Amino acid sequence: ALVAPLGMRLPVYPLKGYSLTLPITDPAMAPTSTILDESYKVAVTRFDDRIRVGGMAEVAGFDLSLSQRRRETLELVVSDLYPKGGDLSRAQFWTGLRPATPDGTPVIGATPFRNLYLNTGHGTLGWTMACGSGRYLADLMSARQPQIST
Repeated sequence: ALVAPLGMRLPVYPLKGYSLTLPITDPAMAPTSTILDESYKVAVTRFDDRIRVGGMAEVAGFDLSLSQRRRETLELVVSDLYPKGGDLSRAQFWTGLRPATPDGTPVIGATPFRNLYLNTGHGTLGWTMACGSGRYLADLMSARQPQIST
């Protein structure tokens, strides 16, 4: 959408995800590091005195409404994995949009416009691919042979 005024069309669409962040009540019963739970398809992370569980991927356009059903799923995850770890009554529920491409391959590289480069479309793997994508784009911008092959 940002490059549309320039006449560029990218195969990027919003992918909706959710997170639930709650204060830790018992540090000994809360996660000590990030885990990826395959059964629930979520990530659970500890942020200082908070637990965050996030995940899910919906194709919902630019709809930022909060689904009670999704919240209940995230609450179930926390209750199941860390039943005494956090205070669900004080949880903050959030949704956000991740730029994604139909085949999951990000759009990284130069555009027809001088000094305008793209690094988008990573979908649910944004943080996972951030360092490699940044390195690849930095090499392209510096006219170096990228150390990462695509």
